Amino acid sequence: MNSVKASSQPLKTVSPFYRWELLALLFLAYFFHQSDRAIYGIVATSIQDAFDLNNNTLYVTRTVMFTLMALIVPIAGYFGDRFNKRKLLITCLFCWSIATVCTGCVTSILGMIVFNSVGLVVAEAFYGPASTSLIASYHKETRAIALSVHQTAVYLSVIVSGFLAAWVCERFGWRGSFWTFGGASILVGLLLIFRLKDPARVRFAEGSQTETSVEKPSVREFLSMIFRNRSALLLTVGFTAIVFVNNAYLNVVPKFLQEKYELSQTAAGWNGMFWHHIAAFGCIYLGGWLSDKMAKKSPSYRPKQQFFAMALGAPIIAFIGSVNSLTALYALFFAMGICRGFYECNTHASVFETVPVKYRSTTVGFMIFFAFIIGAWSSQMVGAFCDSFGVEKGYRYAFAVLGVAWIIGAAAVGCAAFGTFKGDRQRRIEFDEQERREV
Repeated sequence: MNSVKASSQPLKTVSPFYRWELLALLFLAYFFHQSDRAIYGIVATSIQDAFDLNNNTLYVTRTVMFTLMALIVPIAGYFGDRFNKRKLLITCLFCWSIATVCTGCVTSILGMIVFNSVGLVVAEAFYGPASTSLIASYHKETRAIALSVHQTAVYLSVIVSGFLAAWVCERFGWRGSFWTFGGASILVGLLLIFRLKDPARVRFAEGSQTETSVEKPSVREFLSMIFRNRSALLLTVGFTAIVFVNNAYLNVVPKFLQEKYELSQTAAGWNGMFWHHIAAFGCIYLGGWLSDKMAKKSPSYRPKQQFFAMALGAPIIAFIGSVNSLTALYALFFAMGICRGFYECNTHASVFETVPVKYRSTTVGFMIFFAFIIGAWSSQMVGAFCDSFGVEKGYRYAFAVLGVAWIIGAAAVGCAAFGTFKGDRQRRIEFDEQERREV
């Protein structure tokens, strides 16, 4: 087992409130992480007209993006467990911000792929593993609610970008949308330079320390752990189903509303993002609070909540492509958001119950790898269905497939919640206790 000595530098004492300041800083970073990615789907029709693309080619950029994300993020997760998380987060934020600004300067679909697919995703890949592990280090009793707050940055960012990016696009062109959000995220990077602290170098004023490990795991150690952890593997299948649907929703729904219901770009961006994500925004807080409360009595409550959320949400997704009323459609968006919120408040809190501290960042990278290698194709799948069957049937068939994806995910999460979770969690507790004794 590889190990390194803990730093000999004295620990800096910080206020207990800093754990919430850190959460606020990462919330801002994640807000622009998601909005910089979401812009493409919101201004997709303008990009399609500018470069004269069919639906299938339009979404090739998303396939390239998420495939690269899948390939890079395991490396990012490994880096997150071995190197300084603060430096990783700040560096990747500046890199994806610059890539977003450069996207507004491209003159061909190839340039779009280079900057908005390759450049953006290479930088963004390093954010998820390091940030969730960092939050978990600062939050123990409040872990689910802290991770839930962080996750709501996704919902708020797509609501804001759904309106603002479309509004800027209609008045100043699609390039202006990328310049606006890319420039703003650079400012957030400057803030993080001054306020983000390394958890290995601080302790709280009441005497407690952040939950960190001085051990630096090898690839062989991690693979040995993860492939013996059935719960982590099953929860990864559930996460993959969530990502598969989320990627399609984010990139396709604004265009879906413009084509089927003839909404304007601003109206489609706003309604497509608002109704779904405002429901998820509220329910992730409720779900996170409920999960933290119930998990004290029954830790397996976390994955059980995820199971029921996916099982109830699957038929809702399947019906989205079939309704003909905007009111009914927005109601389905809202109901899907409720289910998503109750699931995503435990995305990492559940798996961290079964994974030792030293493997957290690498585990997140592992999960994202499988989720994005499959989820990369969901937007292009919808585009291919529409090219093959027309708008009406294409969207109907595509959303039915997305509903089936949630059924598969619910089955996997249910096997963990009602079967393997208890034993894997106990093994994790014993492993972490042994690690602390050795240190």
